[in-house]
Amino acid sequence: MSPSLLLSIHLFAVAFWFGVLGVEFILEQGRTRNRDHGYTVADIHFKIDMFLEMPAFAVVLITGLMMLDPSKLSGLYLLKVIAGSIAVSGNIYCLYPILKRKLAANKRDFESLVRYSRVIDNISLVAIPAGLVALFCGFYLVR
Repeated sequence: MSPSLLLSIHLFAVAFWFGVLGVEFILEQGRTRNRDHGYTVADIHFKIDMFLEMPAFAVVLITGLMMLDPSKLSGLYLLKVIAGSIAVSGNIYCLYPILKRKLAANKRDFESLVRYSRVIDNISLVAIPAGLVALFCGFYLVR
């Protein structure tokens, strides 16, 4: 696979992933309207993660690893790799509370739903900015 095609696939997957995160952010804003809406948000977010976000960040991870050049691991390139790794790791780590929140919603366990929602929020507070740092570093390095 040519380096330019690999980079194009990687950038498309990153853009798609950030689009999905934007949709999830908007969706999550309404989760506190009432309990039933919170249960619905948990169910929809789970489906978005399983069918859209997981495949997107898997492509980002695989293409990123394929483009990784260990001889360049310093400076801004190293920062990009570390930030991207944090973003992907955060998304992998977030799958557990997303699943647990869905199960809590299925059981109508509101307290657990709120608890797992907070865990998801806390992971996002680290993973999303890390992804943005990786994105901006990547744009700077490509120019």
